[in-house]
Amino acid sequence: MHTVENSIVVRSPSARVYEACTDLDRWPRIFSSVQSMTHTTVGDGEVIMEMRVINDLGENVVRSHRYYNAAQTYIGFEMLSLPPAIAMMNGSWQVKPDEAGARLEIKHHFIPEEGIEVTAQELAATIHSTTERVLGELRDYLERGESEDLRDAYGARTEANGITAETFENCELFFSRLGLTGLDWGDITLVLKDLRKVSTFEDWDDWHTRWTARGEHYERRADEAVAGGFPETARYAFRRAAACHHFAEFMYFDAPEKKNASRARVTEVFERGLPYLKETVRPFTVPYGDLELPGYLLAPEGAGPWPTVILINGLDAAKEVELYAFAREFLARGMAAVVFDGPGQGLLLGHTPMAVDFERVVAAVLEEVNKQPEVDRDRMGIFGVSYGGYLAARAAALVPGFKACVNLSGGYDHDTFHDLNVMVRKDFRFVFEMPDDDAMAELAKTSLNLRDVPPLSVPLLAIHGELDSIIPMESCERMLEWAAGQTELIRYPGERHVATNYFNDFIPRFCDWMGARLGATG
Repeated sequence: MHTVENSIVVRSPSARVYEACTDLDRWPRIFSSVQSMTHTTVGDGEVIMEMRVINDLGENVVRSHRYYNAAQTYIGFEMLSLPPAIAMMNGSWQVKPDEAGARLEIKHHFIPEEGIEVTAQELAATIHSTTERVLGELRDYLERGESEDLRDAYGARTEANGITAETFENCELFFSRLGLTGLDWGDITLVLKDLRKVSTFEDWDDWHTRWTARGEHYERRADEAVAGGFPETARYAFRRAAACHHFAEFMYFDAPEKKNASRARVTEVFERGLPYLKETVRPFTVPYGDLELPGYLLAPEGAGPWPTVILINGLDAAKEVELYAFAREFLARGMAAVVFDGPGQGLLLGHTPMAVDFERVVAAVLEEVNKQPEVDRDRMGIFGVSYGGYLAARAAALVPGFKACVNLSGGYDHDTFHDLNVMVRKDFRFVFEMPDDDAMAELAKTSLNLRDVPPLSVPLLAIHGELDSIIPMESCERMLEWAAGQTELIRYPGERHVATNYFNDFIPRFCDWMGARLGATG
């Protein structure tokens, strides 16, 4: 192992130097060697970075796993791909206070590739000179005062109109999901601009309060629109109000009464908005034991019956929000769509636990749906997202009547429960009404898998992010190996759970795939 050390003093505060070191989107403007940059947050203070660089080591695409410790202004890194001359590299960036401002120290630990033409000493000299150039460009950038350039072009960004870097880092993984449901960047900024939230995985009280207030704002807008005779504005406002109330509660487990009240409000607001929707959405119920499962049927305009897709929720989505957004895409392509709450979902969450044998729930829903005149019972598909993807594949294997299955980020098993972050573990425990992590882990390992389920015989399309830490890519691959029928996989390198940055890519693809197998003509 060889070590190369570089350092530089910058006439700038430590916090500003650290910000420039972690603001990866600015790197192509700061460093002449960086030609392009992409990055993905993969955990609390962890980022996968990929950039194309041209320097003394040639033109290369390099990937690294970066670990941030803002309290200590420290960055650790491990290279995942490297120039051909280097076999392994890791190291650190450390920002320290200095009398003149701040000192940045960079260490590279590396092992040369065997059989290269240059010596380790020559390679170390090249790394040192390349890093010196990078440090010089960073110093020039900071001391010229350019770090406030484009973001202030239309006026100063302040706590009154912008999201802090810390809040952005804590909440970024939810932004694409918020956008899917009709909310936009303005809603996100107005809710989060002075949010008190110290962690991605904890501290949801202020989040709940703020999204609730935003939902109430849209309720008032909807009521004003109804009173004024403006149906389009009412439609828009009711949908956004339902989404706001849903996101207020979706990860809020510390106050069950508040969570349940917000969840009931989602349905109440959504149903108040039904008369103003452009599509036909008809409520129905499904008898299931002592329960009446609530659901909605969306059907295209015109004479049916239509090929129909039943959509299966996961642990924390809402049939009126995310599932409704997916259902509208099937509807636009000539398919009817069904969304519903099973035990442990939606309106029933917190009142009855999720069913391990959820295929019995799906069988009851399918029986009721097949009675509806809009539905062609010979052209039925099933779709599920996250844990619902697992449920959809399980039901398609055990319940006769389905012609095709789409699994969005579900897996074959849930054996890695103890490896999940605290937020997702709480989600599972709340839904299944388990007393602690050990009990939930035992249930997950013994019962939440496809080991004793006969192989799926109908076509299966799976969609998965390679960096998914909730349902690992390997679990999705095991599902594909388990299936006996035709299988297809859409995989996204660098993407996390549900690959939310690619909604606009895979939603049309899975809808068209399903339509082709059900004979839809829309």
